[in-house]
Amino acid sequence: MTKHRVVVAGASGRMGRAVVEAVSAADDMEFVGGAGRSDDLAAVIERVRPTVLVDFTVPEAVLDHIRIGLAAGIPMVVGTTGLTADDVGQVDEEARRRGVGLVIEPNFSLGAVLMARFAREAARWFPHAEIVEFHHEGKHDAPSGTAMRTAEAIATVRPAASVSSENRLELAPGARGGLHAGVRIPHAAPPGHGAPQEVIFGSDGEALRIRHDTVDRRAFMPGVLLAVRRVGGLRGVHRLEDLLFPEG
Repeated sequence: MTKHRVVVAGASGRMGRAVVEAVSAADDMEFVGGAGRSDDLAAVIERVRPTVLVDFTVPEAVLDHIRIGLAAGIPMVVGTTGLTADDVGQVDEEARRRGVGLVIEPNFSLGAVLMARFAREAARWFPHAEIVEFHHEGKHDAPSGTAMRTAEAIATVRPAASVSSENRLELAPGARGGLHAGVRIPHAAPPGHGAPQEVIFGSDGEALRIRHDTVDRRAFMPGVLLAVRRVGGLRGVHRLEDLLFPEG
């Protein structure tokens, strides 16, 4: 059996260590190298010749890492957040030109992907929606990529004009949270919290809440491993949802 040879960028970080452990435990994968902030990722790729590059680093570094992977023709699984829609569009164009596949996903938890899918369905019937999220105090970006992806899913099926209570006065600027794709996203990152996200829908006389809680980094590993196994057969940028629901 030919194994997937995996390099992990960010291998010494919290998510990176979990990925290394999961890859090392998989029968069809081999962890062949890691790269930290002080390492030359291109040199690591040249030395160990991976078949897949996994990136869990920081927003400031991820785009450069993607460019390095594309230049080397290496399929990539990217869990680092902070990429803009323009970034992803440019990466997709270059990846298709080079015949390289990427899975770019802000949250590899299967539950988070399902939450966004369920939210898209609920948004067809509920006129108002907001997303409330918590993160640990070390979170680099806000709102999270998960919340933004959920808001974008909601926006595909309902107009931004249905933002709830848009006429309320903010006595403190930003009190109601940022606005993305027509959806309010209050974000809190105090010490002592994990990463729960709740999508709250409202209509006349009723409310619907869709909540997802991540209690351990192991929750992300089935999605990461699925992407590692599938990304070599892809071209351009894809999401984890594309792998779970190829029929659309």
